[in-house]
Amino acid sequence: MHLPPELVLRVLIWGTLILASLVCGLILVGAGIQYRRDRQNRYRIARFQSWEKDLAVYLFSGTGASRPFPPIAREDRSLFQTFLARYHATLAGQEAEALKDLYLGLGVHKSIPHRLKHRLATVRAQAAQEVGIFRLSEYLESVVPLLNDPVPYVAHLAAQSLARAGDLRFARPVLDWVLREEKYQRERLLRVLEGFGPELLPWLETTLEAPVVDPESWILFALLAGSHRHRESEPRLLELIDTSVVDIQASALKALAALADPLTYPRVEPLARHEAWPIRAQAAKALGLIGGPDAIPTLIALTSDQVYEVRRNAAQGLADLGHAGTSALTWLTEDPTADRFARDIARERLEWTDERGHQ
Repeated sequence: MHLPPELVLRVLIWGTLILASLVCGLILVGAGIQYRRDRQNRYRIARFQSWEKDLAVYLFSGTGASRPFPPIAREDRSLFQTFLARYHATLAGQEAEALKDLYLGLGVHKSIPHRLKHRLATVRAQAAQEVGIFRLSEYLESVVPLLNDPVPYVAHLAAQSLARAGDLRFARPVLDWVLREEKYQRERLLRVLEGFGPELLPWLETTLEAPVVDPESWILFALLAGSHRHRESEPRLLELIDTSVVDIQASALKALAALADPLTYPRVEPLARHEAWPIRAQAAKALGLIGGPDAIPTLIALTSDQVYEVRRNAAQGLADLGHAGTSALTWLTEDPTADRFARDIARERLEWTDERGHQ
């Protein structure tokens, strides 16, 4: 069936006009949305600049009730909450307490239980953040369910708030949240766990099940001990390097390297010959920090290891030993009978550290 040419032309014209109208409508809607956002941003910046001046007067002029702060319009309260949360992190002592009093004076904290269950993720996140920033301990229990929030950044802010409180009652839920994350994310999330403070490590030691039962938690324990430089955890770390779980051993060696205690050398050195390459790699790194000149023969042997990461750490370990270690690296590069891998990695490390120019 063939349509008349006039009808086809009419359909094409009307179709083009409709399509052009839709495109123009989308452009106008987009422009309107952008204009609204720009206007909101300009208003937010103007309010923040005004409040910054008022806040300086409130915090640093006069004392007690004599410090004035202009009243906040009801429609600006949500914006003012964000402003206070941002500036609280830059203050401490009496100024931080004064800022908390200003926040409590708004009365918005009473809506936190409702806002923690709000359908909008941004509202839930803001409420969780306020609980942590202003240390509203009465709402901590209500924050715990947000660790299972489907929006990742909401769960992250909830974990931060619970850790910032320093209350070890919430350490287990936050630890479980970290363990639910992908392995490659966990070291980054150590910063959240560190919010509990140095008391977290002794609590973990007395609370966690045996390493073979709960290896992932003990890996986090070792990583935390290293990041905190927590010397009181050293005896437990020395126990962990004797476990049968490779990842725990490697993490414990990493922590011992961070502690850099030369007295642990006799326990670490035999692991440089372990059958698992991650353990040999971490042992090589640790020996460069705790071994001294006695570690040079072991590290030289590791520079010819079949695994590149082990060779790299061994060469870096020699460089970390100072002049004696770099002399050994130089000797390797110049010894024609040395293993080819050892010569290459020694030359690479010397060039990378620019040690050869300082000899």
